[in-house]
Amino acid sequence: MIAFVKFFLFLVFNYLGVHFLLAQKSWVQSYSAGYLDQQGQFAGGSEIMHIVSHKGKLYAANGYWMDARWVIPPEGQKQSSQVLRLDSAKSQWQVDLDSGKSNKFGLEYMKGNVLKSVTFTKDEKGKEFDSPINLLVMASGSNFERGGAVSVWVRDDSSGVWHHSLVRHGSSNGGVRWVPRDMEVYMDKVTGKEKLFMSLGNPGIVAGSYDEKVPGKIRWEKHVEYPFLNVGSLRTRPLGLARANGSLFFSEGGAIFKRIDGEVPTYSKVLDFHEDSDTDVGGIRGLTSIKNPKGSGQSLLFLWAPGDRSECQVKRMDLSASGKYEIHDEVKLIDLMSDAIGAEVTYTLGAHNMMYPVIDEESGKTVHLIGFQGNIRTKKNLRWKGSALYAGALYAVRQEDQTYKVLEVNNSYEVGRRPLVAPRAFCVSPFNDDSIYIGGHDSSRKVSDSMAWIFNAPTDVALGKTKGESFKSLGARVKPDKRLLSGPVYELRIYSATEGRFGNLIERFREHTDRLFKKHGLQVVGYWTPTEGPSKKRRRFIYVLKHNSRYDAYLNWVSFSNDKEWERVLDQPKFQGLLALKPESLFMQASEFSGMIDDDKITPGGIYELRTYVANPGKLKSAEEKYTKNIVNLLQRHGIKDLFGWRAYSLPESKNTFIRLLHHPSEKEAVLNWKSFINDNEQKNFPLNQEDKKALLAFPPETIMLKSTDFSPLK
Repeated sequence: MIAFVKFFLFLVFNYLGVHFLLAQKSWVQSYSAGYLDQQGQFAGGSEIMHIVSHKGKLYAANGYWMDARWVIPPEGQKQSSQVLRLDSAKSQWQVDLDSGKSNKFGLEYMKGNVLKSVTFTKDEKGKEFDSPINLLVMASGSNFERGGAVSVWVRDDSSGVWHHSLVRHGSSNGGVRWVPRDMEVYMDKVTGKEKLFMSLGNPGIVAGSYDEKVPGKIRWEKHVEYPFLNVGSLRTRPLGLARANGSLFFSEGGAIFKRIDGEVPTYSKVLDFHEDSDTDVGGIRGLTSIKNPKGSGQSLLFLWAPGDRSECQVKRMDLSASGKYEIHDEVKLIDLMSDAIGAEVTYTLGAHNMMYPVIDEESGKTVHLIGFQGNIRTKKNLRWKGSALYAGALYAVRQEDQTYKVLEVNNSYEVGRRPLVAPRAFCVSPFNDDSIYIGGHDSSRKVSDSMAWIFNAPTDVALGKTKGESFKSLGARVKPDKRLLSGPVYELRIYSATEGRFGNLIERFREHTDRLFKKHGLQVVGYWTPTEGPSKKRRRFIYVLKHNSRYDAYLNWVSFSNDKEWERVLDQPKFQGLLALKPESLFMQASEFSGMIDDDKITPGGIYELRTYVANPGKLKSAEEKYTKNIVNLLQRHGIKDLFGWRAYSLPESKNTFIRLLHHPSEKEAVLNWKSFINDNEQKNFPLNQEDKKALLAFPPETIMLKSTDFSPLK
């Protein structure tokens, strides 16, 4: 009997053990964006940019490109990029850093462009430490009117505080983009000095040294190291930095540069494909150092993705015995993708970051994980809705013998699942559970509210040695804030044309823009041009759109901007360079004191007048109420029609700004009517702007006299 019980228990424990192990052989969604963490902070993001293991924990940088919390934040302040933290395999991701709230300059950062755990062995003077110092560093770019900046945050692991440094800022004229992409610690072979090198975007490469005395412990140099001051900025943004054979390399467009060490370092171009490359796609991507399969030392592995017809050719640059660089083609990801999903693929993009190395414990060799995405022409049911992109998340496993295997996060995409699109980041787990974390999504100019994701799986599943079970629930789509769904809302837009190009701007709207607006649900209230003022003011084009809601406005504008026909319009030289300034946009909602009338009651002809009122603090409602109760009737008495009344929709204008659209029979009558109004004794009893403490308005209203264009709904 005892023997039977023992045997029975053996079978039970075996059964439970096997099934426990089997349960572990599965994909698990570690992060699904769109919740409040334990501290009440919103954990969201449209894309996971990086995942990093640092001192026994995981950190992930996210971005908010094409996310409503960046474009139309419900609180009135854009949600900037974050760094998330995972303390254990069973815990929940927490917000560790909010980049927008942690700088004193009021700058907003859309993406966590770089997140890396870096190790210094020497200080800024070249003195070696007793033990290496490990820092977690995040870098992000910010754009503002006609300029940009790159900031760095360094985590103090003892306190959990992130120290912010504004590394560089400057003009964005000429298409200069301040977008950091990679960083690498490197020791100069001549001077023995160790520095952290970082790409800034088009401005080039900058370096910083470890300095105990400065917050964040990194002292950034005053000048970029490359290109030099007399050269200017780079044509495209560098996408990768890598150390190989004791030297530092970076990629830019279709070229690879090598650092020539010394007190005055220089850079030598060691590869140039002499092909044009799209600045967004980048050209050479995922620059990674690997073991040289043809000899001693190291090679550089990268993707060649020059533009919108990219096939993602994996290339390898070996250093030959003679000292020359030899280029070898390995595979095209477009072919691997086509074979993997059995669809016609027209475009691929991959290696958002480095090609991630993982040691295969079974063979002892290093494999590399390469995330990628692609457009498909066939099997349209497998597309991310509204795009040509395959909805699943494909990645390739490269073996040392240059063979490749294509796998997919959470297994093959099934219709009805939430799209994943692109694996961007890979990281071996620090939790001693033999697993790999993979994160991503690529917004690709499509609405991507809270679509950032992170999955993890056992290493043998992630490397394709064992089939893992799919994770069934991918998290519900986060609904927009209720206010964003209410409406209607109106949008006032003002364009300032370049001198001599006003006619082209009007032509573009008349012949193309207006028709495409209708196609994408953008309802035009009216188009106008100013009737008076200096030439600079007369070159303005003003219009008002009506949207069903603020969120609908967001969706419709994205749809419009992605229209291929619109892209072809902008490709025409006569429609390029039309604007002297960035378009002004003000979202508005109908005021509770609106005198809005039906369109059919508006008499054609005449001129319009746009008046913007700014109330003193706390006086907005009183000013609007006095206007509608007292002023509107007086205006009507003197031949002036009050047609529309709006209040600014978003902060800070929503606290103090209201707008009225008036109509006059003619310019001449407008002048006479206003004189008559001003001289009206009843009007004098209800002033809106007094010079005392009871003043309702901060200053007299700004006015623009307007005439309708020949294609305006309001004639």
